[in-house]
Amino acid sequence: MGCPHFIRWSPLVAIALLLTGSAGSHAATPGIYQVWGASRDVASRPYVHGGQIVLQWSDVEPSRGHFNWSSLYAQLDAYHAMGKTATVQINSTNGKPGWIWDVVARCGSVNGQAVPQYWNPAYLTLQSELVNGLAAAIRAYPHPETVALVRASPNAIGTELTMLPHAVSCTAAAPAVTVSTGWSPNVAHTYFRNVMGLYDSALTPDIHVALRAEAFISDGAPLSWLGSNGAWIMGTASDIDYNPSRDAFDVYARRWDRAGKTVSYWEPISYRGKHNLVSWNYWRILLELYKGVSYIAVYGEQIRHGGNPQYRAAFDFANRYAGSAATPETSPGAFIALRKGRGRTAGNLGQFMTQYAPGLTSTALSSGQGRHMIGPGRQRFGRYARRIAGHTSRSRMGFRLNNDFVAGVSGRRVVIGVWYLNGGHGRFRVSWGRSASQRHVVHKTGTGRWKHFTTTIDGSLLRGRLAHGCDISLTALGHSRTAFHMVEVRVPGR
Repeated sequence: MGCPHFIRWSPLVAIALLLTGSAGSHAATPGIYQVWGASRDVASRPYVHGGQIVLQWSDVEPSRGHFNWSSLYAQLDAYHAMGKTATVQINSTNGKPGWIWDVVARCGSVNGQAVPQYWNPAYLTLQSELVNGLAAAIRAYPHPETVALVRASPNAIGTELTMLPHAVSCTAAAPAVTVSTGWSPNVAHTYFRNVMGLYDSALTPDIHVALRAEAFISDGAPLSWLGSNGAWIMGTASDIDYNPSRDAFDVYARRWDRAGKTVSYWEPISYRGKHNLVSWNYWRILLELYKGVSYIAVYGEQIRHGGNPQYRAAFDFANRYAGSAATPETSPGAFIALRKGRGRTAGNLGQFMTQYAPGLTSTALSSGQGRHMIGPGRQRFGRYARRIAGHTSRSRMGFRLNNDFVAGVSGRRVVIGVWYLNGGHGRFRVSWGRSASQRHVVHKTGTGRWKHFTTTIDGSLLRGRLAHGCDISLTALGHSRTAFHMVEVRVPGR
């Protein structure tokens, strides 16, 4: 392979690697990435674009300044051979190297993890050496494009934690020293921000690094770190069910990712206690697309369900739309998933399509976080929905498309798709213009299952000619009541 497995990092080594060969700007394929699963599952599943490489600090730096990257290179070789990419991270879940106690004091333990006095500047120096060593190793690898991104890890208490539950007493064994500064939440915020800064300075712009969203939301990291040539954002614990402790992160991602100001990678919350996982997985993916997330992480146990058509369809939908949130004129389509929801991300989840006056024109339906699904539980759609009813004030829903998206489909054939619950034997009308040739009446057949209606039209017909400037409308006919999941305008060939 031609790569050294053992490297002693120094500033001169880093400079030499930058001069003789670097990763070069590249981007992995947006879409589904496996997190916490086996690489063999990535290799055998075409709907998964990449996997995850997790290294332990104690393994890669057995003595200070001497790095062993043999495991990193072996795993990168495997992903390169399968034609896929991987995220990379260095954790300390299985313990920090024993030699760090020669440098910093120990301050007890939390959750079974030894706590170093990480607010000692000497500990930040250790992290700097580790992160720069990783950067040098990636730049030395012959196929650095195999690294989709580096996941920044604070490695203070275990891998992710920085907060201590109570005052601590620190003890140092010679030659380590104890600093007099006590721990406080402000100490934790400062450290988190500083270690994220180490990743940013060591890896950008030629190696993509995803800094944890907490650094910007809670810890005061400068927004100047983000950008097309800067750091990306990493989020964890994404949840489609109401989760007020996490939806602040969702709002932040929407403000930055969807606007094209940066790129992000997001992984889900634990599935423990979730109802109807096939639906939860799908709607959580819709949430990521709504936020503008390009790299959507899914746990390995869910990845392995890809043989189920409901899971596979969710993964395929993610792969179709991921990475297009900031480019309406070239997007593969526009869509809106209908719901009410709660919290800071309440409302429909859409991309380049909005609903006119949702609360006035339709009734929101909810499954109670998957406990009582709308329609069959084995179908992915019915966690949420919106319903219209004939001869009521909520008999018609109207949808507007993004102007740049409409301009981008002028003269192209597009497919209008409508997902509806096929209950009862009523009718509804799909309209994309005022003439008789620009509408279609759908007759329900009472199967009780979610069904998909499609029609292919000339994109130039989407001109906002319906009521309230809408491009598409759904109208209940007679006394019919119909629940809808999604409206989509798909652009074949994109």
